[in-house]
Amino acid sequence: MIARVRSLAYFLRTRPTLGRWALRLIPDIPWTVRVEGLGSFRIHLRRNRSLWLREPLESESFPFAMLRHLVRPGNVVYDCGANLGLYSRFLTGVLGAGRVIAFEPVPENRVLLTANLALGGITDKVAILPMALADEDEMAEFQVDDIQTASGTLSKVTGGEPCVGRRNVGLGPLTEQVLCRRLDTVISERELPLPDVLKIDVEGAEALVLRGASELLRERRPSLVVELHGARVAREVLAFLDDLGYACAGKVEPHIHPGGYGRVDRSALPRIQGEYDIHFLAATRNPADLLPAWTAGPGT
Repeated sequence: MIARVRSLAYFLRTRPTLGRWALRLIPDIPWTVRVEGLGSFRIHLRRNRSLWLREPLESESFPFAMLRHLVRPGNVVYDCGANLGLYSRFLTGVLGAGRVIAFEPVPENRVLLTANLALGGITDKVAILPMALADEDEMAEFQVDDIQTASGTLSKVTGGEPCVGRRNVGLGPLTEQVLCRRLDTVISERELPLPDVLKIDVEGAEALVLRGASELLRERRPSLVVELHGARVAREVLAFLDDLGYACAGKVEPHIHPGGYGRVDRSALPRIQGEYDIHFLAATRNPADLLPAWTAGPGT
């Protein structure tokens, strides 16, 4: 039955008009799913449907594997783009992070994020900061995703176009104003504990976040796990980190690295043309920190 539903979902994704009508049939009510290794997890039934239409951790296996190799018990981790708290739960409940700072600009997401921290018994280990991260300190226009939740992003990233979730079903922009801060500013203003690891998933604003954290990256040099969205952003991020002396490795297309994952540096820039030629990138100050994960493979 589940296989049939998933096949139908794929069919509808390729037909926006029909997909819009089908989505109306799914009530967007709070729902609880069970995530293997994490336990109960609260979602909205329609907009978070990816968490029940497929295995919840299917698309997260690779970044989770990288985090397993980079996060040590007691570490401070910044969850940049915390969404509903899947990573915050994994970082604390599985990896034993001592403190997580979760950045999430969307109010509706923060409601479920708070609920999911409570379900995981980790409320005391995670601080939620209601803001987007970028390269400027301002109020900024944000493209809200009320269709699939996870693709909301700053309008300066989309050029005023709707987020991916709404664009995929042929809908126009839905916007709101959000607080936007540079990470360097937030650390100084709030005297936050400095991070050992940054997890960044910000739907195309990755380079903006890194530029806004340039002081932190130069002086503290935390490890990074970054989901990349698009060739231009991937090239910009890789060049930026290479300039800072970071060693990088990624989940890549075979023309970048034959094994589908491996070390990358600025020599790969001309070959990054497709949207997900580099999908996930890990970066550390010590190249040896990357070797175990890439030797063992992305599923470990």
